[in-house]
Formats: sequence, C-alpha cells, structure tokens
Amino acid sequence: MSFLEWMSPAFVLVEFVANDILIRPFDRSVRLSPSTDFDVKERVRAATDIVDVIGHDLELRPQGRHFVARCPFHNDTRPSMTVNQERQSWKCWVCDIGGDIFSFVMQREGVDFPTALRSLAERAGIEIPEFNRGPKTQPGSPDDKATLMKAVDLVCRAYFDELASGKSDDAKMARDYLASRGIDDSNRELFKIGFAPDSWDFAVNLLKRNKLSEAVAQAAGVAIGRDGKSGCYDRFRGRLMFPIDNAQGQAISLGGRIIPAIANRIAEAKGDGSNGGAKYINGPETMLFRKSNELYGLHLARDAMRAADEVLVMEGYTDVVATRMAGIDHSVAVLGTALTAAHVRVLKRFVNRVVLVLDGDEAGKRRAEEVLELFVTADADLRILTLPDGLDPADFLAQQSAANLLDMAGKAPDAMDHKLNRLTEGVDVTRDTHRVTTAIETMLGVLTKTPAKSDKTELKIDQLLVRMSQTFGLPVERLQRRLETVREENAERERKQARYRKANTSNGPQDSTQSNAPTRSPASQKPATRPPTSASMDDFDPFAQAAMEDAAAFGIDEGFDDYAPSTQSDFGASNHPGRNSVSGPSRPQPPEQGAAITGVDRELFEILIESPEVAAMAVEAIDPSWLHSNTAKMLLSAYQDLDLQGRDLDVDSVLVLLENDFLKNQIITLQERIEQRAGHVLDEPHLRYTAILTRFREREFDAEKTRQIEKLQSASLPEDEELAMLEQLFAAERIRQTPR
Repeated sequence: MSFLEWMSPAFVLVEFVANDILIRPFDRSVRLSPSTDFDVKERVRAATDIVDVIGHDLELRPQGRHFVARCPFHNDTRPSMTVNQERQSWKCWVCDIGGDIFSFVMQREGVDFPTALRSLAERAGIEIPEFNRGPKTQPGSPDDKATLMKAVDLVCRAYFDELASGKSDDAKMARDYLASRGIDDSNRELFKIGFAPDSWDFAVNLLKRNKLSEAVAQAAGVAIGRDGKSGCYDRFRGRLMFPIDNAQGQAISLGGRIIPAIANRIAEAKGDGSNGGAKYINGPETMLFRKSNELYGLHLARDAMRAADEVLVMEGYTDVVATRMAGIDHSVAVLGTALTAAHVRVLKRFVNRVVLVLDGDEAGKRRAEEVLELFVTADADLRILTLPDGLDPADFLAQQSAANLLDMAGKAPDAMDHKLNRLTEGVDVTRDTHRVTTAIETMLGVLTKTPAKSDKTELKIDQLLVRMSQTFGLPVERLQRRLETVREENAERERKQARYRKANTSNGPQDSTQSNAPTRSPASQKPATRPPTSASMDDFDPFAQAAMEDAAAFGIDEGFDDYAPSTQSDFGASNHPGRNSVSGPSRPQPPEQGAAITGVDRELFEILIESPEVAAMAVEAIDPSWLHSNTAKMLLSAYQDLDLQGRDLDVDSVLVLLENDFLKNQIITLQERIEQRAGHVLDEPHLRYTAILTRFREREFDAEKTRQIEKLQSASLPEDEELAMLEQLFAAERIRQTPR
C-alpha cells in the first residue's frame, strides 16, 4: 500500500463497509494467561454475589435497582458507594474508585489480586488448581500452607481459652497481670490475647489430638525440635500470647510476653540466675510469617488508617493495644525488626503519612538513625516521633492523653530533619569544623546508598541537598560535587572487592597450610536464590517477591519495567509483576495512576462495551499507537488477549481477565456513563465506530503531513523527490477533502 493510499480516510471507510478489515502489523504487548486461570477466575466470580460479600462488612440498603452504602475508603457521612447486583460491580464517585468483587477485596484489604482470588475462592468453596509447581503438596504435610494455618489457628484458640477460663493458678496470674496493665475483656477479645501454660507439650499434644504431626508443629512455628533427638517441645511457655494476623485477619504466627510472677518462679526453679527469658518472643520465620513484611494489628487498623491518611507504627504489640484503648485506632507495630521498605510498601496501600513512634530510650534514638536511608528511598512521608523521658507509648499514654500523642505525631519531623537535628545538636555549624564535616559526610554517605537513579529519587535527593545547604551554610553545587565523588569512591571500592572475590574464588585458598584443598570455582558455589521459572496463584508468595511488594494500591510503581514479565497477560499480572517471564515481546510502560480514558479513546471503549460484535472488528483494525493514553492501550490489548483465546468480548470477560483495580475501575466508570445516557444516543454502535475510525485516520493524516513538511523543510532532497513528495501530499489532501 502506498503512502497516498494509507493516508486516505476514504480507504478506511471502504475497508470497513466491505468488511475487509486490514490486519495492521503491530507489536503484541501482552502474553496469554493460561486458559485454566481465566476459567478459575470466572468460576469464582460466578459463585460469588457482590452484595453478600460487601454486605458482610458494610450496611447495604436498597436504592432503586441498586444498593448503597457508606464508602469505607473515605470519611463518608452519607452513602456514596453504589453496588450494582445485576452487573456485580461497585463504584464510589467521591473516591473515583470501583470495579468488581475482586477489586473490592483488593481495595478493602490492601492485597494483591492473587490474595483476593484465593480469599474469594475459599469463601466459595472452590479449589484453585496449581500451575507448574511440580509435585502438589498434600493436606496435613508441613509444606501445605492451609495445614499450617489450621495449626496456628488451633493453638491460638486454645491459648485464648486458657486465659479466658483456665482454672490453674498460672492462668489466674496471667489474668491478674493483664488487668494490672489496664487491658479489659473487650480488648482481650478484640486482640484474641491468650495464655500459654508452663508446659513442654501443651501445643504439641493439642495438634496431635487434631491429627497434625510434630513436623507440622515445628513448621507452623509453635514448637522447637530437640537438638540431636527425635521429638519437639512447645516454643511458648508461661507467657501472655498475642496472635499475629495477616491483613485478612487470619492468624499466621504468635508472639509471647513474659509474665513477671511466672518468670521469677521459673528463674528460681532453674537456679542459674536467669530472668525467665526474653521479655518478648515472636514466632520464627515460616511459610506463613515473614517478620520484615508483617505488621501487628494491620487488619484492625486499616479503616482508621484510611480515614486519617496516617499510621502510627509502634515497636510492640502491647503498644498497639494501649493506643487502641486510648482511642487511637490507626496504630500498628513491627514484629521484632526495624521498619523496612517492605513495611512501607504495605502501608502505602492505605496511607501517605507514616509516623514511626520510638521509645525515648537510647535504643529508640539509635533506631531513629537507621531509617533515614528508608526515608530517602521510600515513596512516603516518613516521620519520626521519639517519645520524651525514656517512655514507651503505653507509659506515655498512662501519664498523658491520647490528644497529646496525636499532637506530637502531627508535629513530628521527617526522617531527614530528625537526622540533621541529631547530628547538629549542640554543634556550632560556623566554628566546629570537624563535627560539621563529619555530619556532612554521614548524610552524604546515606544518600549514596539509594538504589539506581530514577527521576523521582533524584528529585528527592536534590531537595535534601537544599536542606543540607541551608543547615550547614554551603552551596548546593559544592554538596552535589562531593556526593558524586563519594558515589565514585564507593563504586570503585565495590569494584575492587568484586575483583578480589573473583580472584580469591578462582585461585582457591591461598594459605599454604591448605594448598592441597580443592579449588572452589564459582560454578560450585551455592547459586543465588532465584524465583521459580513459573508460578501458580497458590505458590505466589508476596513476601518472597520484592516485585510483588512494589506493586501498591495501583499495582504499578516505579521500576515496573525492571521486573520480569508475568506468565499471564500483563493485565492479569499488573498487580504482581514478580512472576518470571515466558519468552515474548517486552511489556509496555503501564498507565500512570489517575490516567483516565478521555476523548475519542473513551468513545471507542464505550462502543466496545456496548457491542461485542464491534469489539471483534476493533481488535483487528485498531492500532494501539492510535490511542492517546497507556490506559487505553492496555485495555485494547486486553480485548486482543481475549480474542486470541477465542473468548467472548463482552464486558464480563474483560473484567475477569483484568486483575488491575485501576483498569477495572475504568471499565465500571464507562459502564455507568453508558447507563446514564441510555436512550439519548441515536446512532448505532457500528456507525459511531466507523466515525471514530475516520477520526483516527484524520489524526494520523495530520501527524504524517506535519512530519513530511518538516522533512521537506529540513532535508536537502533532489528536486524530483521534493516534487514527488509534494504531489503526494496535495493528492492525499484532495482525497481527504472529497465529500463521502
């Protein structure tokens, strides 16, 4: 086809009317989801009534043909969420979010699509088949997550019953101690606090009675194997027990706090001068529990966090209980670790402002120093609140009011200011050259630890350098040059270390006493841990996959293209890009959050939703490059995916394929627009589609004409080529102006 023919809008019209669709070559930007995966999602969707699921958490009331409820995602004083039972969709126009039952669970619980799918499948009694996992785990085995969840739940319930109604003297001491800390029955029940008897086999025997093995007890983290011997014993003994729940409120581990009276008795019995063990003990890392990812009390705090757009992060579970009792509901706690980037990614699904509340002792001050790097790299407003007089949150609230704590949290400095204040405390920045230089080098050292450059990170660093300039009275340019020098020095140091490691590994041990030892080559070393070549929904571990953790509320964060593409369609996988790739073309840059479909793109997709027949033609005729936004391009590719799978191109199928909550919201919004204008649009969908194709071609014509004119103006072409190009342009314009 010549340039003249291609540029002609008339050609498009004839092409469409004759039903002789031109299949234009373009890059496929997605890969197919396994058919079974689509079928499972469709089965779960069909077996779930959105009114039942939303009505379980929210008070729904009928309004016309729909239901309405107060939206849980903003401070809703009157019902602004609409639930459409017929279409199985929901929408809040105030928040401008909506979708199907999957996206509601994702938004409500702050989880990714696989977790929402598993949750709804369990609710519907549908088993999710496993894809490409190798041997299937057997129920009852220590490798089966469902079995471990059952074991932890059984032990938590037994501990709860022991505290609530146990007749032993120890149980009474535990209740007395709880009362002395001001924890009443309502909060004991809310947090499911229990008591672990001072027994070596209480939990182990409980699980045995429920036909769960000692191997399961150890894998669940409630028992410890005996060194060099068979058998195991209870991990927790004589302690107050705090179940650790995931974001869905399911117990995945436990934490135990010492009870002074029982601890003293145990220490006396041992006679070794011990103090009864550590004050707090958390369960170990298991298939269910990753300390650096989980936050205590998140499932209880998430709604209050959304309402406040802020979260207070404590250092212990008793601090969360204390703040909750004081009326502060938006608090959570880390579990034996410092605040991590994974924690921040989880919290960013709910809030923008994170306030780390630290004890006022020296340990708390040291921990405050450690989060500056996190502040620089995390896309969050991270604040540091160090409590006065060495107090922890519970002690502070016992002496002062919750209003005082909230006021201090509101005034808390960000991590950068906190660090600068600490470094310059008592320092005369105009005279104390040594301490000022040390402070500057410390700050720059932190900034060099940031990951590979991105525009957002670099902008943040530039702003931090401005603040350093104001603090130390030095030009920003001088600090920038020193930062680059420190970066180069660090890079050179790492290169030298890498060369040394390589030489040391290749040449074997250099010690003459070990000259006969076999050389250990790099190939013989233990390989770096890599994700499996493919993964199922069931096997997808959001804790093990850093890419999954980076996909926050919208599911597409910075660095998306750096992650391996999914075995599924990119639309199916936009919330969890960490799965490994099958071979295929590279994924496109996904839409930015808030890039709603507008203009002619919106008109096109409204037509496709109204008419699956037109959609079948559009998937072949529309070039993605014609579309204005990446959101529209991704939705078009979703239709193309469905077409390649031989599935219906109706809106229900599109929603089943999509796993990204933002894209689902776009579809629901378009459906609502179509419904609102019902009866007011006179032209049939195929006629409107023809007009849109013409508009696309005219837009391409204008763009190509501009390019050709610029080429004529800038290039030194032979005279005959210039004339030929001008003739083509004039001829194309005449065809364009010809009435049709």
